[in-house]
Amino acid sequence: MRTIAFIDTEIAPKTKRVEDIGAIRCDGAKFHRNSGVELTEFLKDVQYVCGHFIIQHDLMYIGNWIEKAGISTDNIIDTLYWSPLLFPSKPYHALLKDDKLQTEELNNPLNDAIKAQDLFYDEVATFNALNKDIKRLLYLLLNHDHHFSGFFKYLNYRAEGDPATLILQLFSKQICQNADIEQFIQQTPTELAYCLSLISATEQASITPGWVLAHFREVERLMFLLRQKPCIKGCNYCRQALDAHQALNRYFGYSSFREYGGQPLQLNAVNAAINSRSFIVVFPTGGGKSITFQVPALLAGENARALTVVISPLQSLMKDQVDNLEKNGVTKAVTINGLLDPIARSKAIQRVADGSASMLYISPELLRSPIIYRLLLSRKIARFVIDEAHCFSSWGQDFRVDFLYIGEMIKLIREYKQLPYPIPVSCFTATAKPQVIDDICKYFEDKLGLTLDRFTSSAARTNLHYKVLAKGSDEEKYQATRELIEEQDRPAIVYVSRTRRAEKLAERLIADGLNARAFHGKLDAAEKVVNQDAFLSGRVGIMVATSAFGMGVDKKDVGIVIHHDISDSLENYVQEAGRAGRDENIEADCYVLFNEEDLNKHFIMLNQTKISIKEIKQIWATIKYLTNFRDKISYSALEIARKAGWDDSVDNIETRVTTAIAALEDAGYLKRGQNQPRVFANSIQSKNAQEAIEKIMRSELFSEKQKEMAVRIIKKLFSSKSKRLSSDETAESRVDHISDHLGIVRDDVIRIVNLLREEHILADEFDLTAFIKRSEAKTSSLNLVNSFGAIERCLLKFIDEHDRVFNLKELNQSLEAAGCSDVSPNKIKTIVNFWAIKNWIDRTNSNRSKDHFKAKTKQAADLTKERSENRHMLSVFIVEYLYKKGNTIKTNGEEKDEILIEFSIQELQKEYQKELQLFSKTVTIDDIEDALF
Repeated sequence: MRTIAFIDTEIAPKTKRVEDIGAIRCDGAKFHRNSGVELTEFLKDVQYVCGHFIIQHDLMYIGNWIEKAGISTDNIIDTLYWSPLLFPSKPYHALLKDDKLQTEELNNPLNDAIKAQDLFYDEVATFNALNKDIKRLLYLLLNHDHHFSGFFKYLNYRAEGDPATLILQLFSKQICQNADIEQFIQQTPTELAYCLSLISATEQASITPGWVLAHFREVERLMFLLRQKPCIKGCNYCRQALDAHQALNRYFGYSSFREYGGQPLQLNAVNAAINSRSFIVVFPTGGGKSITFQVPALLAGENARALTVVISPLQSLMKDQVDNLEKNGVTKAVTINGLLDPIARSKAIQRVADGSASMLYISPELLRSPIIYRLLLSRKIARFVIDEAHCFSSWGQDFRVDFLYIGEMIKLIREYKQLPYPIPVSCFTATAKPQVIDDICKYFEDKLGLTLDRFTSSAARTNLHYKVLAKGSDEEKYQATRELIEEQDRPAIVYVSRTRRAEKLAERLIADGLNARAFHGKLDAAEKVVNQDAFLSGRVGIMVATSAFGMGVDKKDVGIVIHHDISDSLENYVQEAGRAGRDENIEADCYVLFNEEDLNKHFIMLNQTKISIKEIKQIWATIKYLTNFRDKISYSALEIARKAGWDDSVDNIETRVTTAIAALEDAGYLKRGQNQPRVFANSIQSKNAQEAIEKIMRSELFSEKQKEMAVRIIKKLFSSKSKRLSSDETAESRVDHISDHLGIVRDDVIRIVNLLREEHILADEFDLTAFIKRSEAKTSSLNLVNSFGAIERCLLKFIDEHDRVFNLKELNQSLEAAGCSDVSPNKIKTIVNFWAIKNWIDRTNSNRSKDHFKAKTKQAADLTKERSENRHMLSVFIVEYLYKKGNTIKTNGEEKDEILIEFSIQELQKEYQKELQLFSKTVTIDDIEDALF
């Protein structure tokens, strides 16, 4: 009989000494001590030893004791290396989370040894149940690798045959038939096994775990050659899976690509992406740039399970493109940006990490985030797409200096992964100035050695009509604006140069009976989302905005664009005016209201935004002073500005500092690394300052001096909460601000904040906010929740475990007939998209039309029904709870229609748990987050 023991260790992070050992033998005997001698005795009659990550980790520390027990190194089995091969389909194995065992306890090696035992026997059972040819193939590819040979030896499994013949027989329809399989078998058999295992996964969102990409670096290249590189001969797989026209029809329902001046530039660019070339595209605003990079991105996600990173300068662009994809039934895209609430941000990160997203939209600033950097390292990257790429050329005036970090980030990822091939880039812009295009191409050639192909269109927007109207004063401009809007009665965008003017102009139009909203960069994030959605959905007909609005916003029926103030540049004007008439079938008008005085104001503003040599020298002198005693420093832009003697009231102070640093970096004086996470002191647990102070005074964690500082900090936090400052509120709880305002050293503030968290005076949880409209009864929100609940219940009767094609309009009629009076195609789409994101159903777009989709359930109908009902009950509770909480808020006699409510996930969990006590049920944080999401 084969005997086996399962082992896990706890190693001290600093000393690297063994602190604890846990083991269990196949006869049930357990070991939990820190004694190598006793471990050797425990293993005396054991033939095999197994663990999770035992080969590269545990053996380094206890290998000699195992050897003394007489166990050969050939008889070591590692469950880690087998898990992606035997459980490739998401959600993988219940015991696994990437390379770690799922556990709710810290530092218990005996429990982890038991989990490794359970995992091992599941792996044995799964291997034994495999198709005999798959088992043979795994043996032929892996038996010579010490990570796997012990497993085959334990099973006493041997096989013979030609692996190349087996691969072509088993995977002929799933890989390029002209890939050099023989070479892969000879040079990278282990990596080939991981690729084939992933290809065989039944769940489309399955990906290669990040630890596999890190340990077996050739996996990415092989996956690309097997599934993503079209062969010259054109095999059956490549003709089907990598065909641009079929993909366009499948994802978006279009039968052909756009042409410009009779040239198939859009198709050529898509094919260049499919062939992994780097290029720049110049198409007019509204000319189909998005689809040009979305089609290859979705193909790369489907075929190679790879991620396309789209870098975009404006949050509104990202949100709009993700929303539009979801309207087309494509749920593979997410965005991470400042407009997201903490839950949506967390869900987006999770979806990129687990493979359910194949497109990630981020701003260039986020590339310096360590979280984003680690996230990108965990995925195979298909390409980087840079939207509005003219930012490289005009960064000093209008755009963010972080664009200049894109090349550095791509280089870091490539070097870390040791990729033998470049990560391709695609650049998109509507600005066709030759110098701008040359600048972009030179940047990528210098930074990454990439030569960019050029796809340039000179097609004019023939459905736009331009007019300049001379106006002598602001009052004349306003009257002209109002008259033009009233005459045409079409969706309109009015561009102004200043944020204050946007608000004032919108207020005046509203007072005159027109339905308008304002949009500018200094608006609260939640208000930006509300205003943008209102305009895009048609609930609001007029958007008064600065240039912060509109880049990439795809509203096809804008009939009029009015420039109340002139644009910063001709390029910006072309882009802003180009937001009219995106539907080529409508005629649109673009007006400039011109006053000669505007030019003087314009040049004054340009001079104000320029950074001088003197200011750059001040920043350089400050950085030299800060690095006198160390090579690396971590300071916020605000701290550097203050140390340089700059006044806090200077406009765009942080932008000016980062611009100066970028200029110094470009000249070779310094190197800026990734942003360092900064501590925030928020999520106050106490009801009031006095309650918090009493807890501080009773605490044994604080010294007397620390108690004094803690009281000052907690008072500062409470005063910040109550003031509702018009500036960025999160900055008030940022450690550097607290340090500055109270005169306490920053390190001491961080120490105190962490002690406050330990005493549960502050929490690590998210602070969330909700707006409640007093003019709307609670029943309005409840009716919406109940409407979706009723549709969801009806929909469950139609979608089952059988793969069926649904016509959205026919499904809508069927639901109406079933009693869902408030149903609509958009509501059905919303629910189906949510189910697809949650992995409850398998949904793909049909080739027939945009109104058709194919779907089947991926779990038992009863389970879906139960989850749906539980989420519905929880959603009803949340609405009622928030309205109830809103009624307790005093507004000091002010007649406010909208009131802001602060709450936390833990608070909702605690309150809902009280309601569930009668039923002996529990609710998890994930349940709360799903309901809010």
